[in-house]
Amino acid sequence: MTQQLGSGRTTGAESIWYLLGCIALGAAYFAKVPAKKALSEYGLVTLTGAEKFWYLVMNIGFGSGYLVKVITKKALSEVSQTRHPLG
Repeated sequence: MTQQLGSGRTTGAESIWYLLGCIALGAAYFAKVPAKKALSEYGLVTLTGAEKFWYLVMNIGFGSGYLVKVITKKALSEVSQTRHPLG
């Protein structure tokens, strides 16, 4: 059985909260970048030029982008090891 990630859609409320999070100094956008980097290492998405730039900037300070990416990548590695209880 092949597993797939979700449909990639957000609800209307989630879209609004993400937009509000981005308005607050880009906090939601910056939180998304390391997770998207982890997904890109699995070949699921491609980072934009801006995302590559901000990921690099996050890592110059204290490696915060890398540390968040590691956590996300660990969670993704467990997706392929589990089966959905209904599937």
